[in-house]
Amino acid sequence: MTRTMNHAMTGALAAAVGAVLLLGGAGTLAYWNDDEAVPGGAIASGELKLGTPVCGAWLLDGATTYTTGMLIVPGDELTKVCTIDLIATGEHLGATLGITTAAFTGPAALTDELAASAVFTINGVTKTTITEADATGTGEISATLEVTFDGEGATNASQALTATLNSVTVTATQTHSS
Repeated sequence: MTRTMNHAMTGALAAAVGAVLLLGGAGTLAYWNDDEAVPGGAIASGELKLGTPVCGAWLLDGATTYTTGMLIVPGDELTKVCTIDLIATGEHLGATLGITTAAFTGPAALTDELAASAVFTINGVTKTTITEADATGTGEISATLEVTFDGEGATNASQALTATLNSVTVTATQTHSS
């Protein structure tokens, strides 16, 4: 009888192990499932681009055309107005306008007292940012570049020197407007 009980226990144990393997151990238990492909579509991007600047002459203090040989003094300001084509297209497109840090070559005694900046006008409004309302296709930016000779911090060391303003790069850096 013990032998029959051992066979019965062994058979029961084998059946239990087989059931465990079928239910979870071997992963053969199946559930219904389905899948469907979601159709893709074309995706097109907008554009932010500046054209080549068209610039007027440098003006001394906004009135006199500045020419080689004219000598500026502390407190003077040189300005140049440039027109730049703007292409700005895209949903939620914005941009910040600016210039790269202006580089001057020449003696530090003079170049340290010179500073360059820019003022931007779009559709008659002075601004440094382009909003989605401005980004309607092709437009125009007016960039007024300014170089000022420090009128309060100038030193005697900046007298009778020559410096050169290297190219200034106007930038439009994309932002996301909502």
